[in-house]
Amino acid sequence: MRSSRPPGEPPASRYLGARLRIRINRRFLEFSRTIHIYLSMFGLLVMLLFGITGFTVNHEDLFHATTPRVVDREIQTPVESIKSNDRLGIVEHLRATLKISGAMTGFDDLDDRLFVGFKEPGQIWEVEIDKTSGATRVHQELFNFVALINNLHRGRYSGGAWRWVIDLSAIIIVVACGTGIVMWLVLPRRRIVGFVALMSGILGTMLIYWLLVPGPGIPVAPEPSAHPVVAPQP
Repeated sequence: MRSSRPPGEPPASRYLGARLRIRINRRFLEFSRTIHIYLSMFGLLVMLLFGITGFTVNHEDLFHATTPRVVDREIQTPVESIKSNDRLGIVEHLRATLKISGAMTGFDDLDDRLFVGFKEPGQIWEVEIDKTSGATRVHQELFNFVALINNLHRGRYSGGAWRWVIDLSAIIIVVACGTGIVMWLVLPRRRIVGFVALMSGILGTMLIYWLLVPGPGIPVAPEPSAHPVVAPQP
């Protein structure tokens, strides 16, 4: 009976990994391979995004992601909406005039002024409205692209829909890892090298956590006081 292996390829028994007998159902193997390929392609963008931002989040100063471009300007808010306390009308006016799509983070009525805030992954607005005249001062902070994707990485100011994207990407990564392990187990020539790489990654990560985290040179922020001290007003 002729051998089915390609000419020149040594028998599988020569590989140390082939001594470990592992049986995986062929249909399950084909299913795992199919899921691994197409799920990885489907989630390629988000996996790249979270891979890249895993680096940029740790080096925000290097990419100038913490320094915004500040724009200050003045607009007019309808006095009728202010006098009728039409908060929805005021907010919608600000959104339409300033082209704001981010979430409102605050609406405060303080004596003769209104303060409204908006945030989205790459921009922050702070709006001050004079209740008598409707004169409105707008303070806008615009951050660069790296700051935007860093905030997407954290899920900051990005809304509920983006949280679903984060959850889905987490599932894709876990399933891709699991199906990758299945495909690795059926390759005798890769078992020993793969096992060494797997254990090196696990043990290396655990040792770094146990020995170097947080590190002697990293100051630990104090716990917030239950009774914060309020500075006296001048």
